[in-house]
Amino acid sequence: MARSPRHPSRIPRSAALWAVMVVLGVATAAAGQGAPQAPPKVGLDQLLELPTGRQYEVEKRGGMTRSEWRSRFLALRTELAEAKASLAKSENELEDVAASTEPWQLGPQLPGVTQADAPLDYRLRQEIRRYREQIERLEDRTTELQVQANLAGVPEAWRE
Repeated sequence: MARSPRHPSRIPRSAALWAVMVVLGVATAAAGQGAPQAPPKVGLDQLLELPTGRQYEVEKRGGMTRSEWRSRFLALRTELAEAKASLAKSENELEDVAASTEPWQLGPQLPGVTQADAPLDYRLRQEIRRYREQIERLEDRTTELQVQANLAGVPEAWRE
């Protein structure tokens, strides 16, 4: 092959590349590897199965894993904290209403009086009652969950 006057470096680079490939091919053949082998074909059903011969055990207590116990405790704690925050907000609002209104505007709702005509604190007292009942139910559920965890032998670290 003759050298092109425009691209004098093209031929030596390709010749060097060809020489490297030949040397690698000879080294591979000398090592007994021969031509590279194609990877074995793997079916989709094999990819979706866990390898056989291995044990994948998940530690469970009371039929639930660590993360399941933690999520149950966390959900109850979160719900309880939200209810307590709402109760505190309603109680503060009731104090503000009581301090800023006349005594005749406060009191129980009388029979036959619509919600719009009810005393100013009626709605807040109802909210406070609901939040207190909700907090009591959530504390009972927390106690029940603690008892379940104790009976199942759940470690304290799983409850945090």
